[in-house]
Amino acid sequence: MKSGDLSIVYGILALFSALLCITYLFFDQRRNRLFLTLFGCVAAANSGYFLMAVCNSLVVAKIANGLSYFGGAFSILVMLLIVYNVCRMPKSRWFCEVLVGISIAAFALAASGDWLGLYYRSVSLEKINGMTILVKEYGPLHILYAVYLLSYMLMMVVIVLYAFKSKRLDSPKYTLFLLVAVLLNLGVWLVEQLVDVDFEFLSVSYIVTAVLLLLIYGMLCDYGIVQPSGSLVSVQMLTRLNTHQVNPGELPPNMEDMFRHFAKKVKTLSAAERRILNYYIAGHEISELPDLVFVSINTVKKHNRSIYQKLEISSRDELMLYIELFRCCDRLDELIDETSGDIT
Repeated sequence: MKSGDLSIVYGILALFSALLCITYLFFDQRRNRLFLTLFGCVAAANSGYFLMAVCNSLVVAKIANGLSYFGGAFSILVMLLIVYNVCRMPKSRWFCEVLVGISIAAFALAASGDWLGLYYRSVSLEKINGMTILVKEYGPLHILYAVYLLSYMLMMVVIVLYAFKSKRLDSPKYTLFLLVAVLLNLGVWLVEQLVDVDFEFLSVSYIVTAVLLLLIYGMLCDYGIVQPSGSLVSVQMLTRLNTHQVNPGELPPNMEDMFRHFAKKVKTLSAAERRILNYYIAGHEISELPDLVFVSINTVKKHNRSIYQKLEISSRDELMLYIELFRCCDRLDELIDETSGDIT
């Protein structure tokens, strides 16, 4: 492929990445902040690659190079956090802060360019068939960024395998999909280290990985296997209620508004959706519902999506948190539709 053609490819990838980010922002009801951040970082990385390919100034090229490193450094961080969530692995706040700190340090190192000769000893511009190439002489600390990327990629692989072994991911199919998603970047990165090519193939693999993770996440949410971030009801609060560390009368004042608001939204559900909700309240799993309500699993999933949208939640896990919160506070009758008959 000619160098001039590569700049066009980078432009298409940058435009496609931006469209993915905008599409997710406006059309995905879940609007998980991690995925929004991931698509934004991927768009930043590809925009940097494109800007670097068409610029005529060394200063602009350095800025574009820093932008691509920003997108790449934080894309891999967000992917790691998403894999943690999808695999239902516990992570403390300090652990997340450590990961963010490492990512900031890795980006700062890469973005420093030839300053002090640590990451690059020197950089210069070269024009080949109309495309700008940033010619770099690597410095002594350049290897640290490679170690950063490799470490995060290997962490994702280990997390997926451990989640499968510990039954946090009990589906071989989802485990395989996740492994394909995380191994894609690792494989592409290793090829780039071994083969001297002018094209940044990670610009493509980041897009593919982001889309694959979103598809896997969506499927797991539909089955209620994972709980998206942003839930108004926290697992910590539910645990404290169940262990009687918090009395219903001691709940924060805004919790009463939350109870009323959620119960009001429940009343907007259709009769079929209220029946599905009643079965969840009775403790039934999604796999049991087709036989109980005499519909296909696809119809149940369709009802689930409608329930989540009307209740302004994102998964069955989040729904069950609300149900348990109402149960712990002895207000479950506000959610039960008695016209649906006896459900056991």
